[in-house]
Amino acid sequence: MYLDIIVELVKGIGRFFLNPILYIAIIFAVLLGYRRVITERRSFNTRIRWGWTETLFLLKDGWLLALGISIVSIAIGLVVPFEYLVLFSCASIICILTFYYYTASAVYPLAIAFGVIWYLYTNDKSFDFLGWTFSGGSIDEGLYVVIPAFIGLLLLAEGILIYKHASNFASPRLEKSDRGMQATTYLVKRLWLLPIFFVIPGGLIQEYIPYWPRFTMFNTTFSIILVPVVIGFQQRTRKTLPVHFYPRMGKTIILLALIVLIGAGIAYNVTVLGYIAVCIAVCGRILISITYVWTERNAGYAVTPNNSGVVIAAVLPGSPAQAMGLQVGECIRKVNGIEVQTEEELYEALQINAAHCRIEVLNHEGEVRLRQHVIHRHDHYKIGLLVVR
Repeated sequence: MYLDIIVELVKGIGRFFLNPILYIAIIFAVLLGYRRVITERRSFNTRIRWGWTETLFLLKDGWLLALGISIVSIAIGLVVPFEYLVLFSCASIICILTFYYYTASAVYPLAIAFGVIWYLYTNDKSFDFLGWTFSGGSIDEGLYVVIPAFIGLLLLAEGILIYKHASNFASPRLEKSDRGMQATTYLVKRLWLLPIFFVIPGGLIQEYIPYWPRFTMFNTTFSIILVPVVIGFQQRTRKTLPVHFYPRMGKTIILLALIVLIGAGIAYNVTVLGYIAVCIAVCGRILISITYVWTERNAGYAVTPNNSGVVIAAVLPGSPAQAMGLQVGECIRKVNGIEVQTEEELYEALQINAAHCRIEVLNHEGEVRLRQHVIHRHDHYKIGLLVVR
């Protein structure tokens, strides 16, 4: 039996590369990086990160979470009808193609596919699409428990990804405040790809692909398929610094995920709670997006010019500024003992000492701290700071 499962997993991985979602996600990750670089050059005449960054981190950030979800779902016996995965994949592709990633959380395509199956079930209807026949019969197979569980697990993964990684990819862009002053907003627009193993009831895939491998457990036949699940995310901040905003939002989504998972667990005995858990997941995720958009849109700016010095809008990765620990939103008051008020004064002060740099900054808590760094030849011309002019 165990050998059959291993063979199944290996072949399932090979099928992963035939799924169109994989290549659509890669293409749109490239477009995200391209659009970001154009916007950053428009604001600062330089890019913050390489244009391929979104593509390189498309899979890197989420593969461990995907492995965890696969292990948990298989261990507790979550079986998903193949027709449901087809509907979910189609809904995911549509969400990705919109390029509007406020609506690209995995909870939405999962819920859409569930809604279609539920509608077919309650109205005793079916339809044919792409060679498959879709009906509501899979509801009887426990979909009211399985789908809330998967929604909760993927919401948990989304919250963790936002909490850990979103602030690292906050892209600054300059705009005018209501008072006509230059200010900075930050946008994170990402796609994460999670390769997740789904267990399929035996015979469903074989009806369409006769040679698809399968294994038997407890006198029941199953198949395993590796599906690329895409989590999209888009959120802008201006009132709150990215280092505080995105982890806070991630925690909120994690809390929602735990509520949904509890509902899914209870739904095993109380069926109606499965439907309620799906509704809570969708409404809760929409409410989170709207709330965080509204609180940031109707507020001031965290990063604006300051009479106390030069305000940092961004720190280039791998730069001397990053080595010194300088952070977005901090205000540089003195460089090598000289007070600075503009970007030009900052770089003039940097050139005074060609071997060493001493910077006095006002941090986010209003406290003064000193940062020092050895300056190598020509580093003072490219220290890696983007400032609000």
